[in-house]
Amino acid sequence: DWGHGEDYNIIPFKGLYLYLKKQFNKLKTHIYPVPDLNYPFLGVHFTLTFDGRAKIGPTAIPALWRENYSGLKNFSLKEIYEALSTNTKLIKAMGLDYFRLALSELKKQIRMHLINQARLLLDGVQKEDFAMWGAPGIRAQLFDFRNKKLVTDFWVSRDENSLHILNAVSPALTASMAFAKYIGELIERKE
Repeated sequence: DWGHGEDYNIIPFKGLYLYLKKQFNKLKTHIYPVPDLNYPFLGVHFTLTFDGRAKIGPTAIPALWRENYSGLKNFSLKEIYEALSTNTKLIKAMGLDYFRLALSELKKQIRMHLINQARLLLDGVQKEDFAMWGAPGIRAQLFDFRNKKLVTDFWVSRDENSLHILNAVSPALTASMAFAKYIGELIERKE
């Protein structure tokens, strides 16, 4: 036992996206909602892909196993048991907040609900424009059992011999160079 991460657990969440069938001239950049600081998820937003197509999403649906991408592929009974156990602990720890979060995310599996959420951000979104689901992704979310909350920021644990990145949140790509510099400085200090 090394003492790193003992009070934490990783919870998998599935992200689904709806893709626009064609170019969307109204969209010139990403559009994000005002964040809800109680939850570590961005909420439904618009993202432009490298080829100029738009997508809405993602969801943050509690996944039943770590590789719960589609159907029963990579099914793991052990991981389902772990996920149900962890989600039960989350409901006990966070009460109705976690239940509301999970329920609001589960609704986003319904195409029209996701489109209606997107309409709150941008006028002119038509249901027929967004018909194609993209490949889902699985996001690892750190949960702090001691403080009974989802960890919403980068989290690093270290001792004199090792350094562990326990949480690299959603903006990890856009903050990657600054975060890498921070980690490099921590390694150099050897505290």
